[in-house]
Amino acid sequence: MADKEKIVLLTRLAVYDKHMSEPDKKINNFFLHDYIYAKNIWTRFYAFIGSLILILFYALYRIFVEGADIFALDYKKELTNIVFFIAAVLLVYTALGGIQAAVSYKASQKRIKAYLEVLKKTGGDRADGERAYERRHGRDLIYTGGNIKRGKKI
Repeated sequence: MADKEKIVLLTRLAVYDKHMSEPDKKINNFFLHDYIYAKNIWTRFYAFIGSLILILFYALYRIFVEGADIFALDYKKELTNIVFFIAAVLLVYTALGGIQAAVSYKASQKRIKAYLEVLKKTGGDRADGERAYERRHGRDLIYTGGNIKRGKKI
C-alpha cells in the first residue's frame, strides 16, 4: 500500500473518531430491538403529554367558546373519544419513532462496519480492527447486524 493511500485511510479513521464515534458508541451498546424500545419510551411519553395538552385545550374550547354545560355532557362518550384519540396518537408516534430509530441504528452499524473495513485496509485483519475499536471505545462486542460475536453464532 502506498504511503499516500495509507494517509488518506488514516485521515478517514481520524475524522470518524472525531465526529461520529461517540454517538455510534452509544447506539452500539444496544441490540436493534432494545435501541428502538429505548427511543420509543420517550417518544410515547412526549406524545402522551402532547395529547393531554390538546385534550385540555379542547375541553377549555368546549366550555368557554361553545358554552357547553359541564354537568350536561355525556362523559362516557367524551372519555371514549379521548381514549381513542390518545391510542391513535400513540400508535402513529410509536410507528414513526420505531422507523426513525431503526434507520438511525442501521446507519450507525454501517458506519462502524465501514470503519472496520478501512482499519483492515490500513494493515491487519478484521480481528485486529475489532480489537482496535475495543481499545478506543471500550467495548468487547461489536454488533454489525447479526448475532455474531467474534465470528461465532450465539
